[in-house]
Amino acid sequence: MSTDPQPTPESRRLFPSWWDAALALVAVAMALYHLINVYFSVVGTIEHRMIHLVFALVLIFLGAAKAGKGRWFWWLMIAASLSVVAYLWINLESLLFNVGFPTILDVVVGFLVLFIVFAACWQSFGWILPSMACLLLAYGFFGHLLGGPELSVGELITTVDLTFGSYDLWGTILIISANVIFLFIFFGGMLGALGANDFFLELGKVVGRYSRSGPAMTAVISSALMGTTTGQATPNIAVTGAFTIPLMKRVGYKPEVAASVEAAASGGAQIMPPIMGAGAFVMADLLGVPYADIISAAAIPAALYFVSVAFFVHFSALKLKVAPLTEKPDRGVLLATAPLFMVPVAAILVLFFLGFPAMFAAFWGIVSLLALSLLRRRTRPPLKRVLAGCVKGAVTGAKVAVACATLGPIIALVTKTGLGMLVGYSVETWAGGSLFVALVMAMGCVIILGLEVPTVAAYLVGAMVAIPALIRLGLEPIQAHMFAFYFGAFSGLTPPVGMAAIVASRIAEARYIKTALLSIGAAVAGFLVPYVFAYNGSLLLTPGTQAGPLMATVTLVVLGLGALQMSFVGYLAHRLNLLERGLSLAAGLGLLVAAALGLAWLLVPAGGLLAGLVINNLRKRRGRAAGPDEAAAPSPAGAAASRRA
Repeated sequence: MSTDPQPTPESRRLFPSWWDAALALVAVAMALYHLINVYFSVVGTIEHRMIHLVFALVLIFLGAAKAGKGRWFWWLMIAASLSVVAYLWINLESLLFNVGFPTILDVVVGFLVLFIVFAACWQSFGWILPSMACLLLAYGFFGHLLGGPELSVGELITTVDLTFGSYDLWGTILIISANVIFLFIFFGGMLGALGANDFFLELGKVVGRYSRSGPAMTAVISSALMGTTTGQATPNIAVTGAFTIPLMKRVGYKPEVAASVEAAASGGAQIMPPIMGAGAFVMADLLGVPYADIISAAAIPAALYFVSVAFFVHFSALKLKVAPLTEKPDRGVLLATAPLFMVPVAAILVLFFLGFPAMFAAFWGIVSLLALSLLRRRTRPPLKRVLAGCVKGAVTGAKVAVACATLGPIIALVTKTGLGMLVGYSVETWAGGSLFVALVMAMGCVIILGLEVPTVAAYLVGAMVAIPALIRLGLEPIQAHMFAFYFGAFSGLTPPVGMAAIVASRIAEARYIKTALLSIGAAVAGFLVPYVFAYNGSLLLTPGTQAGPLMATVTLVVLGLGALQMSFVGYLAHRLNLLERGLSLAAGLGLLVAAALGLAWLLVPAGGLLAGLVINNLRKRRGRAAGPDEAAAPSPAGAAASRRA
């Protein structure tokens, strides 16, 4: 007799409640509008941004109202959102004609727009980013008391959200969100709903069965694959971690280790091409290069990152003596769902490298995904799953949209008040002309900013205050921008507020702080490889890169990361003592320094030290393996006595 749970009337319904129906209606409308806009410009560019933002605001406030607390307030916010955008739309021509001379009503509406956007950002990401924007608004009002420019109320509100130019709430960042970021996030949401996640997990099982680290390697592979399409750590953990973390615990990994492996593997989602985090699309715009160039630059560092995480999980498996993975992959599911992942991603990559705009690549990725899912009965999803994927993708895209809108006033004020230039020159002065000190300061700045804000926000603020100083100290623009982007991406692992580590530790029922610290060890490449490519741009395929030196650099970095993971885990073929771990750490850092600075003389001591440690560790293992046999073999005297007996 079947023990499967019987479907309830609620589970049979397409929408469990009218709130879900409303969310689905708005999400589908938002998705259809953005897809249509790729080929048919329904409205002007400014009006397009308004529609994008109002969709995002309504979705976020509807979701908040569905939660059941203060519903009257969220309904008021929805009405206010529609009203202020309608006012700006109707009066757009006069606002553009009289820019810099707003009426009293214009000023009131301008402040209402700021309040609504900041409230939506608070609801989506917490208080830090909107508070930062409010502090900068206060500086705009009172900065003249601290030596800054004196701005009138009209001038201030015009600067932050009534110019409709490149650097305000409606500026470049919101344009990128409306034209590119939303489509790719929606693609990631639909990909999961239509079954591609099954491909990630089944392929991960295949790799896990042939790897000593078993389900931990499954986590690394599935997270790397999923990262190519989502560009977000937390959804990655929610999908792959729900399967891999319990499996890792079952075969012998401690909860904190299991959670840290998943957090570190999923944390690489934002640096894994082709669909990296939202900040990567912003980076392409700031640098004025095709997004395909960003993909090319990010490919080798991303591969090195996942190699480093693989070292961590392999050494951890040996140390913990985990049991082999017994769960068999479902080859039928693997073959059926492989095209759902491979074909859309291949289409996106081909279009990128043929020079098509990112929005066209995203459009055809979504279309090919939908078409493929409908071709076969086995992969044809029910309408309920399609709508769930649509809502998930649209809501996530909406949250990123309000974050981008909040960043607009921050950029405008930092530029208008001269604060960005002042802080940038201060960084250069405090660094005393030392590139290394400036890099450490930039890293600290971006990680602190990234504790509870989206990666794109941490990266952009870093781009305004630290990147100009790094470029003046000799870095190429791509090196400086990628450096800041990396630390914005991996701030999700660092305590006290590392969201990736928090989500993974909750799934694993592990201690958060220990999980976060182990995650940093597993993700060490994310914190050290940026220093290597800051000094040696060949890892980013900068102009003039040659194959021979590039291969030598990659080899040194792989060896260095392997040595560092030996030190952090404390195991190779046999347990390392404290001295050996310290020497392994020194060897790893030495190899990374040699790769970064091209110091050939450093290869001899660092490489020799690592080779000696490996040989000694292998000898220990042989000695341990031979010990029981030697003990079991009778001594000559014992054998003679036995014969006499």
